[in-house]
Amino acid sequence: MKIGIQTPPEHTDFAALEAVWDAIDELGFAAAFTFDHLVPLNPGARPGGPGGVPDGPQFEGWATLCALAARTTNVQVGTLVSGVTYRHPAMLAKMAVTLDHITRGRAILGLGAAWHEAEHQMYGIDFPGVGERMGRLDEALEVIGRLCRADRDDTVDFDGRYYQLQGAPFDPKPVRPEGLPILVGGSGPRLKGIATRHATIFNSFAAPWEWPEVNADLDERLTAAGRGPGDLMRTAFVFCELSGDPTAEDALVAHFQKNRGGTDEEVRRRVVVGSPDQMAAVLNGYADAGMEMAIMNLRPPYPLEGLERFAREVLPALG
Repeated sequence: MKIGIQTPPEHTDFAALEAVWDAIDELGFAAAFTFDHLVPLNPGARPGGPGGVPDGPQFEGWATLCALAARTTNVQVGTLVSGVTYRHPAMLAKMAVTLDHITRGRAILGLGAAWHEAEHQMYGIDFPGVGERMGRLDEALEVIGRLCRADRDDTVDFDGRYYQLQGAPFDPKPVRPEGLPILVGGSGPRLKGIATRHATIFNSFAAPWEWPEVNADLDERLTAAGRGPGDLMRTAFVFCELSGDPTAEDALVAHFQKNRGGTDEEVRRRVVVGSPDQMAAVLNGYADAGMEMAIMNLRPPYPLEGLERFAREVLPALG
């Protein structure tokens, strides 16, 4: 199983991001991701802020991604994930394909239905109901697919409920002949239906013991869409604490329990903490459940020594 790293560009500076992305690229990881938000998600409460929005700095995800990706030579790169409400799909497609050329064919386009209502309210971004957001995601992926697949000399027309194109050219195309990998992240039956029609990668928070049921559902939906199980790569989003600090590890477990539930034992079977053997056991649990990649959320301050130790002592145990 491959390992990717997500580095939220929050509560940090750009020099720290450069250092951790250089390390990720050099140490044998498969992919590196930012996230796509306007405010931080992790602790640091902003007094009186809407929805308990944390304080502190937050870089824009795509500008940060392009600057960091240009430094790399090995890893695949993307956002995990971009909310469909933030940008028109034609603009997002152009951004992603530009990144694909910057990296010589290593870009992944991650897209979801968006969820951060308080963020939308603060900045005056429309936040329709979940049904419309899912509809927009479905249409956006159709638009992006048509633009990327069209012959170079062709233009694209699209008359959807939410998006319209009239004689739209799209050049250059993605670098790879098979096109741009599309990652859809989230959960719920409608999102899984969208992923199995449009995506090449599916990402979810599910625990190792939950994945067999998720995979069976995805396989059934893929068959209904005229695709096979091998057409959709399965990836797990996994929280981690690599600093080696037991207090920080306990804090992550407590934070996970507060927000997502589970006993202490259950949480420690799905988050990456503890000794190298414990970390490998958790990740091999995901591998046994059919995951081709685990994407670990590495929060600032980014523990470079812990990342190096993980690459040295845990990656080899994952084959």
